[in-house]
Amino acid sequence: MDAFRELFLQHSSDGEMLTGEEEWKDFFQAFLTSGLCNSNDDYRLVETIWLESCAQSRAFGSGDTVPTLSFESLQGRILELHPVHHANEALSAASAIKLQAANLTSLLNNWDPSKLNEDKTRQLLSVLYALEKDHLLQEQRCAKLSKDVASKMERTRVKALTTTNGNTGVSAAPSSFSDSALVNPLMHFKQNIALIEKAAAKHRVRSVRYHGSSSEKKGKVAKDTFAFGQTYTDTNRIRAYKGQGSYKGKLVDVMTLVVPKTKVSPAAITAAWNGYSAHKSLALAPTCVPHAMGFEDDGEELHFHYEHIPARSLTRILHDARQKSSSFKLDEYSPLYRHWAREVLTSMFLLHEQCPHVLLNAFDLGGENCMVARQGTSMRLGRLLWGPIFDPTAGDKGASPKVFFRERECSLLRGFGRALRAMLSPEREEESVKKFVPDSEVEFDIKAALEAEEETEFDAKQPLVFPTSVQVGQRLVINLPPTSCVPHVQYDTGALGSNILWHKPVVGRVGASGNDNVPMQVVNENAVKRTLDSDVKGNAQCILYASKVGLCDIQIPFFDPALKTTPNVNCTVTIACEVVPPPCSSQLTAIMGACQDAQQEKENFTTLKSLLNHKYFEALGVRELEDVMSMYEADFAPSGGLGGGGGGGVSVL
Repeated sequence: MDAFRELFLQHSSDGEMLTGEEEWKDFFQAFLTSGLCNSNDDYRLVETIWLESCAQSRAFGSGDTVPTLSFESLQGRILELHPVHHANEALSAASAIKLQAANLTSLLNNWDPSKLNEDKTRQLLSVLYALEKDHLLQEQRCAKLSKDVASKMERTRVKALTTTNGNTGVSAAPSSFSDSALVNPLMHFKQNIALIEKAAAKHRVRSVRYHGSSSEKKGKVAKDTFAFGQTYTDTNRIRAYKGQGSYKGKLVDVMTLVVPKTKVSPAAITAAWNGYSAHKSLALAPTCVPHAMGFEDDGEELHFHYEHIPARSLTRILHDARQKSSSFKLDEYSPLYRHWAREVLTSMFLLHEQCPHVLLNAFDLGGENCMVARQGTSMRLGRLLWGPIFDPTAGDKGASPKVFFRERECSLLRGFGRALRAMLSPEREEESVKKFVPDSEVEFDIKAALEAEEETEFDAKQPLVFPTSVQVGQRLVINLPPTSCVPHVQYDTGALGSNILWHKPVVGRVGASGNDNVPMQVVNENAVKRTLDSDVKGNAQCILYASKVGLCDIQIPFFDPALKTTPNVNCTVTIACEVVPPPCSSQLTAIMGACQDAQQEKENFTTLKSLLNHKYFEALGVRELEDVMSMYEADFAPSGGLGGGGGGGVSVL
């Protein structure tokens, strides 16, 4: 709750609690716009706690008593109403400690310590041992509780980021599959069929003429870049041709899919019709896919005309740029990255909102389906495999449109996340996910590292050093085995003592001095004890948080409390840790993580619309679009450019 606490105390005049209605109003107004919560219910909960405080003040104070609320009271009340995992266990352990302490107090009050016999001493020691055991158990459970609270608040922060409506941070989607909660393209199609037909008619071309130099009457076969023929192009005698047609008194470039009506599989003809119908259903979308521009039936062949947009896939142009220069990298904060991210997201949102057709390859979408054109300023979706219009009555049990299209949206979100990662890294999908959506914790097992070092010749004078690395914002969890597993202890002649424990770690920055420059901090440190807590088997754990970039040594010495001497620096296990910067901003990491995990959400859904409304995807201005074209020309444009087709034609968008 660090961000929440900081916001709370910023509006407190004494730095401890909110006093009076004015301070509360200032805090609550800032809280509404902070994005720390993701539902109206959470905001109402916080307001209710203040009202409870006011009611108590009026009930138990004098007439002029000013209501107050401390952060601890607010936090405690929130946790009461929203219990966190392990909270009950920690509470029960605390109750057990309280009971044992009361039992001890009772014994000491009833007995004269100077006259304790063996039986009473045994009872007293039994209570003390039970109290110590419960205390250790409470520490472990409190550590788990702290971890779960931090995890819950981080998930809340991410959801506030990815489900915001752009104004108050309130979730844009209700917490259930209601008809009004999520987009229903089938309903949009039925309600706007007249407008769709009118828009499609405006796009229709006449008198299409094919050009080329081959002996075929339609001219030279063109490359079906957008896969209008789906998987059937160049098979079953289905071909794509480039040509020009008359549109509003001028010639425009078109791409025509020609499908013979005979000697062609019924599946191929059905697929061609499904593809054309899907593109036609998106006639109202200004940017999404190339427009359907009419079809003709000459008795022998079906001619499906599409808008011709010279383009290359995002994957291809990034590959070419990296082949040209191995050091090429597209920066997250560049206008080109921001523009492409918004263009892909806009196209996916329009497709999801307006197209009622089944998208057969929705699960596999990525950079290959994002087609870049117009000097990098235009992005369309292509290579889509279309099925028929979704039929909720099809199949044995049928399917709910809201559930079906939510599943499609989750697939589109995953595809959008893939496209975002592809722009930043050439790595494969699995590696890219781990790189850009890293785990919150990195575990390092000392026992496994020791086993890997077994063949190395042992030298008692040399410390054990193991390298590792973490990203800023991650936790490094070092799992320590019993000290008896370490060669230094196994070959010890008694110099280390008889009760060898793990000492608290000593963290230092390589090449710097002073605690302020240390890039990692221990988060499970016991301020009173000099040694790490261990379980009954002797296993211990050390957890550190990476706060800044740098190199550091984490030294964990061996220590015998009975010797009361500073541990020998040679008798240590040292973790040489490099803290590296994250590959992208925390906002983008959260967005890509939400896209990846959308399928598992049961409430407060991440949606394409909520992402599109988020400030991270704000549209660029005119001057920034000029920068986009300049960057594209410098890094991506092939020789000859990506201009429209020849013959004086133009392309319609």
